[in-house]
Amino acid sequence: MSAPTLRPPALALLEVYSLGAALVVLDRIEKAALVRVLQAELNDYYGLFLKLSGDSASVRIAIETARAITTEMKVALTAKALDAPDAEAWSVIESPPEYQPLLEQEVVFIPQPTKVSMSDKSKVPEAIGLLETQGFTAVTAATDAACKAAGVRVIAKEKLGGGYVTVIFEGEVAAVTAAVAAGRAAAEAVGKLISAHVIPRPSEGVGQILTRL
Repeated sequence: MSAPTLRPPALALLEVYSLGAALVVLDRIEKAALVRVLQAELNDYYGLFLKLSGDSASVRIAIETARAITTEMKVALTAKALDAPDAEAWSVIESPPEYQPLLEQEVVFIPQPTKVSMSDKSKVPEAIGLLETQGFTAVTAATDAACKAAGVRVIAKEKLGGGYVTVIFEGEVAAVTAAVAAGRAAAEAVGKLISAHVIPRPSEGVGQILTRL
């Protein structure tokens, strides 16, 4: 892949070893720093590789934000700032679209402009909930419990390999919070819960990734 004519001044490379945690990290970063998602790529360690572009100062704010959040969440993170990325490295930095037959899904997400601006508050989900487990029985039981506990709508199911799977749903903040609590309890009762999160008013980058799942 050839390098773009106008390369970003800097990149934040963030590899978060949990899909749910990665979306929380991206949401917090976009609310704290002037960066945009270049790509998001599923890795082979059940997480997400985020490539964020911006000026050098914003990229460093993004990395510090990611470190603080993943430390708080006790999730592994690999992070690096790249200043003035080299043209010869661009074929590795920017991955082409890729379909993974074993996961039956695309593994490289290239954000596209959303049909609805995230600034239109009437169209943005009030909240999204994420339940991530190792094991399909656990995530199925968790999803059923979540949907029975509150009025939420399932919007995505993402397989990460190794039995790791994340279910994402949307609704009002109170409903999503109740659903995540019920789903967490159900998952822990029958299997291994990896993460459970609520994201109020998800950021634009999170919204763009969700449209690709």
